[in-house]
Parts: sequence; C-alpha cells; structure tokens
Amino acid sequence: MEIIHTIEVKALVELQKKDAWIDAMKADVAGIPVKIADLNAAFEKKKNSMSAAREALTALQVKKKDSELKIAEAEEGIRKHQRELNLVKDNNVFKALLTEIENDKKNKDELETGVLFLLEEIDKASAQDKEIQAEVKKMEEAMRSEVSALEASAKSLAASLEAEKIKREAAAAALNPELLDKYENIRVNKNGLAVAVVHEDPETGKFSCGGCHMSLTPQKTLDIKKTGVFAVCQDCRRLMYLEKTVYPDLAQSVPPAQPQV
Repeated sequence: MEIIHTIEVKALVELQKKDAWIDAMKADVAGIPVKIADLNAAFEKKKNSMSAAREALTALQVKKKDSELKIAEAEEGIRKHQRELNLVKDNNVFKALLTEIENDKKNKDELETGVLFLLEEIDKASAQDKEIQAEVKKMEEAMRSEVSALEASAKSLAASLEAEKIKREAAAAALNPELLDKYENIRVNKNGLAVAVVHEDPETGKFSCGGCHMSLTPQKTLDIKKTGVFAVCQDCRRLMYLEKTVYPDLAQSVPPAQPQV
C-alpha cells in the first residue's frame, strides 16, 4: 500500500491550509467586480423603469393636449355654425347647420369626458413617476455606498492576498523540493486540494478520504494512523492525513464525551 514517509507532514498540511485560504481570497476578490456589475445592472433596470414611467406620463399629457385642441376646434365649429344660423333663410340649410352644431356638441362632450379620464390617468402616472424617481434616488445612494464598500474591500483583500502569498512562498521554499513538486502536481489536477484530512464516521468508526469521500481500505486505515506519513488515496490519489496524528495536542484538548444517563 502506498504511503509517503516524511517529517514534513505538518508543514505540508499547513501549506495546504494556506493555499486553501489564498484560493478563497482570490475567489472573493474575483467576485467583487461581479457584485458591482450586478448592482449597476439592477440600477440601470430601475432607471429604465423610471424612463418608461416618464414616457407613459408624457404620452398621456400629449394626448390630453391633443384632446383639448380638438375641444377648442369643436367649440369654434359650434360658434361658426351658430353665426351662420342667423344668416341663412333656407330651411334645409338651417336644419343642416343645427345637425352640425349637435354633432360638434356631442363630439365636444365625448372629448371632455375623455379629458376627465385622462386627468385621472395623468394623476396616477404622475404619482407613479414621483414614486419611482424617489426609489431610483434611494437605490442610487445605496448602490454608491455599497460599491464604495466593495471597492474598499477589494483593495483590502488584495493587500492581504499579497501578504499571504509572501508567507506561502516562504513556507513552500522550506519544504523538500520533491515533496513540494508532488503536492503542486496534485493540486493542479484536483482543483487546489492535494492534501485531504481523513474523516472518521462517529457511528461506524469507518474512515473516508476528505477529498473524494471514498471509504478507506482496512490497510489504508492502518497506514493513516501512523505518525509521519501521508497515505495516498487509492481513488483520487490525494495525500491523506489523520488530524489527531498531525495535531496530537489538539486532539487531547477535546473534552471527552459525557456518558449518557
């Protein structure tokens, strides 16, 4: 069964933890521009809704003005035909003018009713326009504040990341080159996780790889309990270690389980 004997088990485990932390920081840094882009997109969508509300209000106002012009035209038509009534002597022409006046009055009444309806719609649209404007203003203030905080966080994370990289390089340089090379190769092929802690099922007592979660063979279970060794997972080929063998002081500090009553 494949195992790797080395006095640098703990050092490599610590390097894996550093790399996991660095990878997480990189993900956080990379995620900030995405968050900012999402905020901007949401704000643009809200602004578009404001523009749509403003356009709807403007369209109603234009329609109202057009109706008012038509009302004025109808009133002028009524006045014109009434003046003509005083001049005509032909009965048929007189009746025709009366019909024109009635049509103009009917048209005017319909237009005025339409204007009343439009006034109600304009009031609603105006209220909605003001509401959306207030929402956009509030959203813009919140977005600016959040973007500013994200940008500050990005700078802080970037600085911390560089500091961690320096520490990481120093830790890596202290390791055996052959062991480090093996570690780096596994990391590349296993999404950054080359060294995996072994998990023990509290109910069955069976061990499994913390990387691929496959159960260990009886021999691997014996191997992993040895001090100063990495057991190579028979399934994913990661380097496995048992927490209590690498950190015995930590294991001893865990209080014993209380007996059940």
